[in-house]
Amino acid sequence: MNQVYKKNQKSDVILIFCLLILAFDVLVFLLAIFGYYFTFIKSTNNILPILVTLAAFYALARVRKIEKFWVIFLTIIVALILGWFSLTNNSYDTINSPTGNIKVMIGHRNVSLGETNHFYNFYLYSSVPGLMKKVNDEPLFIMSRGGSNDSLEVLGVDNAEWVKDEKIIFDPSSSTNTGLTQVDLKR
Repeated sequence: MNQVYKKNQKSDVILIFCLLILAFDVLVFLLAIFGYYFTFIKSTNNILPILVTLAAFYALARVRKIEKFWVIFLTIIVALILGWFSLTNNSYDTINSPTGNIKVMIGHRNVSLGETNHFYNFYLYSSVPGLMKKVNDEPLFIMSRGGSNDSLEVLGVDNAEWVKDEKIIFDPSSSTNTGLTQVDLKR
């Protein structure tokens, strides 16, 4: 009798854990719809919640004796998603305004085929710790030929001009044909 009680109790704990993970996943999804992201999730390219969700599923599958087919099927799906994220992953760096009042995370990646295409997303840290808001609808795009392939150098982060903590004006490097690039932080 005691053994059955412990098994049911363990099953209930794992079920509650899975429901909490599911609720967190739904929260992350809903926040993303409105352009908000957790910093620890964005900086890991969403890999952390995927792996935690997979671990929760494995625990649930073991306790609830879910067929191996479904476990293998989900593992393959998750492997494909992680593979996609590894191909499209961003690097993240944070810059601060000269006043220290504003903190912006820049997600950047580049693709090269003779010339290098640089893509940038900007996230403004919110007053809620660990939460940030995406401030550009579409990724900023800069094409460069020759010169540095460092995305932040191409963007001109070191020479950025901050306008009243409301805008950042970047002057991309001389290897691009792009003029001044402006990011509006107060959308």
